[in-house]
Amino acid sequence: MGRSSVFTFQYIAIDTEAGVTPEEFETFVRAEGVHLPLYPGWRWTLLRGLRGERTGQYLMLFEIDSAEQRDLYVTARGEQTELARQFWARYPEAEAVLARWRQLGTFGELPTLFTDYRLLADNPRSTVTPGPRYRSGEKPVARVVGIHNLALRAGVTEEMFDRFIAENHHRIDDYPDWRFHVLKGERGNRLDQYVMMMEIASLEALDVFYPEPDIATGEAAEFAAAHRDTKQMYEEWKQLASFSGSPQIYTDYLAVAENPA
Repeated sequence: MGRSSVFTFQYIAIDTEAGVTPEEFETFVRAEGVHLPLYPGWRWTLLRGLRGERTGQYLMLFEIDSAEQRDLYVTARGEQTELARQFWARYPEAEAVLARWRQLGTFGELPTLFTDYRLLADNPRSTVTPGPRYRSGEKPVARVVGIHNLALRAGVTEEMFDRFIAENHHRIDDYPDWRFHVLKGERGNRLDQYVMMMEIASLEALDVFYPEPDIATGEAAEFAAAHRDTKQMYEEWKQLASFSGSPQIYTDYLAVAENPA
């Protein structure tokens, strides 16, 4: 994950009126959908809401190497560029898979709601290493991705908050197997200005510290006591903007499929 990374959230729905079940949709995506061709420099993960605003609903998380790489294939309105149309024309066999996906639910394309975010900061010291967010098999992986919306306090400008994050994010120590990302919305039709995206190695790693929404465990309190500067940085943050969790809108998702690298 580079400092120039761009993240795109595509809000996905399955056709429950036609009797499509989550199990049917996820089985299809893992067996066939993950083999669809992908633009160079792109990856995606299919996420299912665990708790929060979109429990039980789906999100496609696209991670793209840079804004320049994104703009080669998608316009600011979310439409395919000429280069994207040429790309898909080289894979006519993909149309049958796309048609089946669209029978089961929506795909990551208009009129699906989307938001593009650029990365403001993350924690390179995190114990969450680069790698798949989902993997089946002998050593399965199913990471948790928390999407927590943030809001600036009255009188706080974007420039003030951006500068605070740039100058202070190095003070953050994550819980073991957690990694924070601060994202800033830059385009889309559900433009949430700032998001704290937490990537957590597993559901078990989430439950160690937050087994229930907004209810911290004793382990979380012990970690905060041992990392006082991180706690102090969060208190300074809260003078400028809201923090992750209630009362802000959020969803914690579980990864259920991912295109192979």
